[in-house]
Amino acid sequence: MNSIAEITGFILLSMIVTALYAPYLIKLLYRFHIVVRHKLMPDKTNAEFMKIQGHKSGTPTLGGLMIAISVFILTLLVVPYSSLRTIFLLFWVLYTGYGLAEGLFVYGRKLSVRLRALESSFGFRLAKLGVLYFLGLSALYLTTSVLALTTIDIFGLDILVTPLTLIVGSLFFTLAIYGIEITDGADGLVTGQFIIALISYILIAVLTGHRDLLPYLSLILGSTIIYLYFNINPARVFMGGTGTFPVAFALLFFAILTNTVDILFILGFIFWVELATSFLQIIWIKFFKRKLFRIAPIHHYFEAIGWPETKMVERFWLVSGILAIIALFVFGLIK
Repeated sequence: MNSIAEITGFILLSMIVTALYAPYLIKLLYRFHIVVRHKLMPDKTNAEFMKIQGHKSGTPTLGGLMIAISVFILTLLVVPYSSLRTIFLLFWVLYTGYGLAEGLFVYGRKLSVRLRALESSFGFRLAKLGVLYFLGLSALYLTTSVLALTTIDIFGLDILVTPLTLIVGSLFFTLAIYGIEITDGADGLVTGQFIIALISYILIAVLTGHRDLLPYLSLILGSTIIYLYFNINPARVFMGGTGTFPVAFALLFFAILTNTVDILFILGFIFWVELATSFLQIIWIKFFKRKLFRIAPIHHYFEAIGWPETKMVERFWLVSGILAIIALFVFGLIK
């Protein structure tokens, strides 16, 4: 089977399977009231957010399960057993589980003032990052040791895989995942960027001879396309951490395997900007008792200054596409 037939076959399979049960999953989320519940806080610190997102209360969340479930089941059924498959599925499940736990906690805090205060505290956010860091460190360690990866090439510099590089690398791994997760804040926003990144990595996998990665990438892409159908404005469902965390892990995982961590950095530069604006906002509020930005992360800022959500999302998609072209150009020059 040639690469085109293999790729499109897996994409179509994942699209068909996901499309068959996605409407029922959404109905189930409605039935159990797993929906976002935006409320104005007593201190009105989220007033700006309520202006631009408050009308979305009542929309189901955890819709990323349609990606997570499809990819897990189809990978078990159609991808041959290997160490690669074992590591991928292990952390796909762990990151999905983390996203599910976080989503249910966020759901619970809408109903409880005490949980809401805990969730918004600086210490709790650090604790969440700590758990993510442990997952990232475990993923990097198993990936490099089991698959015998000894160096990572970053912009032409071969970095040896040592305990120190794993510790430092896990920090960037964690921050990247968190940056991707907080980008999921508008209808179709992160989903479109995922599709652009997945298509780019299918091309990279073909060009680098990593045909063994094509089934994974194609299955994720197929289910993400179907999810986007339900997530386009006005969204019938939101992704939540059950989709953002495992897909973010997968992109980083494939970047390591194809030795293109630097290329992913360029391709996903928007995620780093989202992370930076969110981090700076938290720091300014914590230490200077005021906001640096009108609202953060940055995609909400554009909405706050008057951009319609669809305009903001489409322009972010456009920038992501341009970044993908630049990243692939750099890939062609240095890889």
